Amino acid sequence: MWAAGVAVLAWWAGWGAGNRAPVPEPRAVQVIGQKLSAHAPPTSEVPTPLPTPAAPKAALPLGTIEVCGFGPVQVPPDDPDPLQRIPPALRQSALDAMDATMLASDDPRVRAAALWMGARIRGHEVRARIEQMARLAVASQDPYVYAMALEACQGLRPAEDSHCALLSRAQWVRLDPDNAVPWQALAAEAREHDERLAESLALQLAERAARNDVHAGWLPRLVDQALGAQAAPLQRTLALSASWSAEAVWAASHGQAARADGQGYDLSCENVNRMQRRASSALPR
Repeated sequence: MWAAGVAVLAWWAGWGAGNRAPVPEPRAVQVIGQKLSAHAPPTSEVPTPLPTPAAPKAALPLGTIEVCGFGPVQVPPDDPDPLQRIPPALRQSALDAMDATMLASDDPRVRAAALWMGARIRGHEVRARIEQMARLAVASQDPYVYAMALEACQGLRPAEDSHCALLSRAQWVRLDPDNAVPWQALAAEAREHDERLAESLALQLAERAARNDVHAGWLPRLVDQALGAQAAPLQRTLALSASWSAEAVWAASHGQAARADGQGYDLSCENVNRMQRRASSALPR
């Protein structure tokens, strides 16, 4: 590279006074410049357009709330739930579609969540769904599926042929030994049977556990996972709203307050999209 550059410089320097083109006189330079200018295409500088600012979102009238995928709805002060303004058949259809999609999933956690929500939140085929959950838990090694089935079976009257009788807190501990929650449940069961030594040992192991996980927030995440990107806006809104209600029930059943995610009755597209991003960013593994 450097040798080639030196050769070029030598070639340029080798042009003597006799070899170099005569330098045009100033007048000739002016004439050449005028001719070039005359034949040059006209140039005009096109200013770069400034970005158009987004139009401010129009404020909704007082007492009106946006439901993403449906539009603004008028809500009375004594019933601020905007879902009550959506036709029941439309709501039922969206939730039935969510239920069918989740039950057809290959992920046992998604199916368990659908069974749990159908039984505990919607009151559909309660005994049959809980039995399905128990059968799913017996065949599964997933501690989340097992925890959901155990919780659901607590509200079911015992029956001799129930699969709930095959579930135990001791098996839950074996599936999730690093979690303090099943150890605490085992301690509570020992206390009910007045087994003080077993209770004390279970509490000690609970204190040594690496984490205290009640699977908070999993229901909305599993609903979002099942819906995927193809869900219509209204279906997503109704499904996520149902999952938030289910999450509140799940938290209460574990002695915890529901997380203040700020959803409340805010079903605007902005909030639904924010909640959907939050759910999809931390899907259970």
